[in-house]
Amino acid sequence: MRDDIDAFIQDTLYITERAALKRYFIEFMKQYGFDMISYHYVADNFRKIPIETAFPINTLPASWNEAYIESDYFEIDPVAEEARKNALPFYIAEIATRSNLTPEQMSFVEDLDAAGIHNSIGVPVYARPGEIAHFCIGKRGAKEVKLSRAGLLELQAICQHMHIRYNEITEKKPVQKLSVRELQVLELIARGKSNASISTVLGVSPNTIDTIVRRCFEKLGVSSRVEAALTGV
Repeated sequence: MRDDIDAFIQDTLYITERAALKRYFIEFMKQYGFDMISYHYVADNFRKIPIETAFPINTLPASWNEAYIESDYFEIDPVAEEARKNALPFYIAEIATRSNLTPEQMSFVEDLDAAGIHNSIGVPVYARPGEIAHFCIGKRGAKEVKLSRAGLLELQAICQHMHIRYNEITEKKPVQKLSVRELQVLELIARGKSNASISTVLGVSPNTIDTIVRRCFEKLGVSSRVEAALTGV
């Protein structure tokens, strides 16, 4: 991983679009077997960021994303708590050993385990005072994900640069406002509806829904339905 950090930094400096940067990061991490990624903004200016804009990247299993939203885990997320307290990467599985977890957080851990995310790595990142964010990096189907101390710090260096670069691009290009129809479509996507189902509910053609979804992706700078739902609703 160490040998590729310089190339990663150089390549991302030439990327000027959020969606392109996120695609590049996802593909870059895949070469190390990391195919489950969540990029979670926890706080900005010492204030908790709402769920609508808290997940610029999310390739975690759909079952977990649905449970996260439906169970309001955003409000009690122990991974986010750990990221606030730690400057260094940590193994998410170790959170289950904490003695001070609430019943809601225990349910969080159980659902995390059921979704196969418990063996992931939490990576805190920083850009400005009062801003806290972290990445969740994992491998689908892996019984255990372990890196050396040097490997953990190299992973953090990559995530840290990704965070800084994403901030630079976002500051230059603010999110465009969504129309009422676009918000309606995103709300239905968040409920798990397919484009065909959405077209029936709204009384418009499937092609129209396809166009609206693509437009939402462009405005929000996302590349998946899950990211669009989490970011735009």
